[in-house]
Amino acid sequence: MMKKETFIDEKPGRIFLLCLIYGFHMVEEFTLGFVEWADRYFGKFDWTQNLIGNFMFFVVLAFGCYLYYKNPGKYLWTGMAGCMWVLSNAFLHISATLLGHEYSPGLVTATIFYIPGGLYFLIQWGKKEVLTWKNLALSFAVGAMIFMLIPTFIRAILLHAELAKLFHMVS
Repeated sequence: MMKKETFIDEKPGRIFLLCLIYGFHMVEEFTLGFVEWADRYFGKFDWTQNLIGNFMFFVVLAFGCYLYYKNPGKYLWTGMAGCMWVLSNAFLHISATLLGHEYSPGLVTATIFYIPGGLYFLIQWGKKEVLTWKNLALSFAVGAMIFMLIPTFIRAILLHAELAKLFHMVS
């Protein structure tokens, strides 16, 4: 008798939509002054760091999506980490805009693409009943904390940047 395996995704290639919406997000950031904004909010930020950082983020995101695409059961957490990353990026743009009373370049695409895109996949996996505390915690730790929030906040605190001041992390 065969053990029934949970079918996670009939179209795992959809996960690459995260890469596409990341591309739209980069267009907004690159054309509307993200580097100048980030220099104030993250501290000592320039085009070289922006290009290298975004290249690294894209490679990691694409690799995580590829792993999920090849084996959604084994690599569900990498697809989820991508969702957590885009959702945490949206959180940063929205919260910095609200707290700083200044448009954060990337806010529009973070709001209209990242939030619905990230939630879409999480809802689909929830419907398949494959979301567990373990894979949620792992994907949040990797996607949101390790790749987005912790480095961003550490940089802002060490450089006494606006973002740290907005979140009352430095005086």
